[in-house]
This record gives sequence, structure tokens and C-alpha cells, in this order.
Amino acid sequence: METIIVKPKNPEQAKVVLEVLKKLKVKTEVYPDRTKKEILNGIEQGAKEAAEYFQGKRKLRSAKEFLNEL
Repeated sequence: METIIVKPKNPEQAKVVLEVLKKLKVKTEVYPDRTKKEILNGIEQGAKEAAEYFQGKRKLRSAKEFLNEL
């Protein structure tokens, strides 16, 4: 199945699009936009975790452990 990304210009457009998709019984997933601050905080947190690993304060998980967590 294809994935379609829709970027409404305002909340009213988003509401109308979601209403139409709901009537068509199309599965939807809404992801709110992240702010610049949220993105930068995520990067900063990742850098801190990497630094802790290199300092021996943190142990890395295997890919299998990470995927099992999802």
C-alpha cells in the first residue's frame, strides 16, 4: 500500500481532510509538528548519552534489545 503525506496549511484544512478520510474509512496517523526546541533537545540528549558511553557510565543495548523495546 502507498503512503500519502498531506501538509494542511491550517487547522481547519487538517480537520476537513481527516473528516473526509474517516468517511472513506482510510486509516490515518497524525504526527504533530515538533518545535525547533524539541528537536534540539533530542539531539542534545543523544550527545549526552554518547558522552556517557565513552566515559564508561552507560552500557549500549544490542539492536535486538532495542527492537524488542519497540
